[in-house]
This record gives sequence, C-alpha cells and structure tokens, in this order.
Amino acid sequence: PGVPTDGSDGVGGEVVVSNGEAAQVVGRYQILTEDGVVADERFTVGSWSQTRIDVDAVSNADFASVIVEVEGGTGFVEQVARHPLGDSVAACSNDTSPTWYIADGYTRENSVETLILTNPFDESVVADLRFSTQNRQSEPDRFRGFIVPPRSVQTIPIAELGARDEPIIAVTVEATAGRLIAARAQEYRGGGRFGYDVSLGAPELRDQWWFADGEVADGIDETYSIYNPTDEEVEVTVFFGGLPLSASVVNEGDPIIVPPLRVVVFDPTGQSAAGDGAAADDESADDEVADTTPADEGDDGFVEFAEPTLDLPEGRHATVFSTLAQPSIVVDRVLTRPVDGSIATSVVMGAPPRPDGFVANTWRMGVGPTDPTERALVVYNIDQVEAMVTVSVIGPDGL
Repeated sequence: PGVPTDGSDGVGGEVVVSNGEAAQVVGRYQILTEDGVVADERFTVGSWSQTRIDVDAVSNADFASVIVEVEGGTGFVEQVARHPLGDSVAACSNDTSPTWYIADGYTRENSVETLILTNPFDESVVADLRFSTQNRQSEPDRFRGFIVPPRSVQTIPIAELGARDEPIIAVTVEATAGRLIAARAQEYRGGGRFGYDVSLGAPELRDQWWFADGEVADGIDETYSIYNPTDEEVEVTVFFGGLPLSASVVNEGDPIIVPPLRVVVFDPTGQSAAGDGAAADDESADDEVADTTPADEGDDGFVEFAEPTLDLPEGRHATVFSTLAQPSIVVDRVLTRPVDGSIATSVVMGAPPRPDGFVANTWRMGVGPTDPTERALVVYNIDQVEAMVTVSVIGPDGL
C-alpha cells in the first residue's frame, strides 16, 4: 500500500518478508517514490525467520511503495507504517488491478485522508477518479485522465477536492490504460476518531464481505461503510454470527438500501446509522432481555428462556454483508476503542468469499504482537458443526 517517509519525527515504515519454511527464501525488492525507483536490492530470508526492509532509510518522499518479488521458495509480505498517531499493519497485494474501491474515508475536524496510487510497471497508467458521499458524488475534471508515471507513486490529499469535514467519502479508481495499486492513508484527529491507518483498497466488487470480529461494549464505536459504485440501487442483507439464541431475531431486520453511486454508514447498535434503510427500529431500544429464572409453576426442573431481543448484545460478533445482485458493493469496518487512556481507530476491509468456498481454511499473518497479548486472534466458525483449529507460531527454532 505504501508507507509515509517524509522525514518527520516518528514517521516511517518497513516491509516484513516472512518465511515459514525450512528452506531459504531469496528475492528482490524495489522502493518507489514520486521520483521513480530509489532502491533496487536483492534479499534473503533464512529458514523460520523474517527480513525487514527499512523504507524510510532510503526515501524522503511523502510516501514510498515497495515491490517485493520472491524468486525462490515461498513467503508472505506485510508492511508496517509508523506515525505519531499510531502504527498501522497492512497486508500487501499480490496483484495489480485496473479498478480499485475504497469505501470509507474521513476528513472531519482536521482529519487527513490521502489516496496513494502506485504504478509498478514501465508504462504510464491513466485513470479516472470518482468520489461519493452519503448525499452526492463528484467526478472532478482534474482527476479525469490522471497520469501515474512509470514505476512511481502519486498521492492525492482528499481535501484538495473540497471534501473537507466529511464524515464519509468513498473513492473509485478506474484505469483506462494500465493497471495499478490503490491505497488510503488516514490520519484521524477528531470527531470521535483518533489514530493512523494505511490500507489497500478493494480491487473488485463482491456480493459478500465477511468480518470475523466485531464488538459491542461501553466506549467502543463500530460502524460499517457500504459503498455501491454501480448505477443500480442495491439491497444489502446483514447477518450477525456467534450470537446467543436469545439474539436470533437480530437477523430479522429489513435489508439496507444503498442507492447508486452512494455510500451508506451502518451502525449495528442503531445509535448512529445513516442512509436509506440503515436506521434501526426506534422501539428496539426499549426491549430488555429477561433473566433466566425458574418456572413459577410446578417442580419439573424446567427454566424459562430469555426473551428474544432485537438489540445486538454486548460482546463479540461476526458480521456478513451480502446482496443477491451481481457483485456490486465494498464494505469497510471502522472500529474505535479505548487504548491506554486514549482511543484508537482502525479500518478493516471485509474478507471476500473464495471462488471455491465461502472463506479460506488457512490464514497466515506475518506481523504479530511483540509482547504477550490477550485476544490477539479471533476465529469465527461459519458452519453448524464444531471445527478443530490448529494455531502455529513460527520462531527462530521453527514451528
């Protein structure tokens, strides 16, 4: 996606190449900036280890992107972007695309969103950009036929569009010539959000997006941005998984209506939903879950079940967004939670279904916590039967 490298205190980043096998991995990396290639080096990764590429050591541009080619063996690659507002870990893309979509952008109260476009090829990329909010959309002339020179990075501050103090702004990038990588760098500085995030856009639209981890608790704000960049209205169904039986009626709500070329913000608690069809039933706030108590009559050992509730209960949940239309939406989750006396905001794009099934059966993460961490992984079982999961950690001595 790219990391900030402007030389400011606390700003920088690195790319981490992980090798989970006994055989050595060899490869090559290039670091790209707006001026072109500033580094072109070979690297090796020993067995059961990692190699870290220090990007800001060779770049003083606003942003730099990295191309990593693994030539021998297998490896997986992630990046770490560092900023005084916080560090951000992101997966890398394993391919380019002529289209990219970003569902959630934010410029309220001096928050800064920057679009990062990377062209890793020897020919220029020509692209058209379109921007959408909850109520309007724009195709500025200055971003029609926008050129990204060969092997370079171009950045676009969203505020240049006049989109200042926007609670939500989505982006479509369509290359009319060539293929590229598109990402978003987000500085959250107010309006209930705080922190730093760099992440890839979505290279294509889908009809389903999966999120293993959501949470309802005091001090946690969870919203989902649903972007429909097509010319047709779309009905989106939301399913919450991992809930107690008493909350099953949560999944009986009406579909969310997402108008064409618009983005709708969905709040699963119904507190700050916006957009057509996204508001929750006002009466649901009055529903309370009854305590499980012994039956009043008889001594037969039966107990009363909790009354059904329309409210999403406290705790963790999984979320799936789907539409019966052709692939037509992108969904981002925005989660703000308390951290060490402050708050931290993160953006996660949903996992798409695989062509051979709903979700993958193997997941790998190259950058893990450096200190013992509770609840570091969240695993959601989508099936109605128990599943056995093996979790492996790779260190200097192997698996």
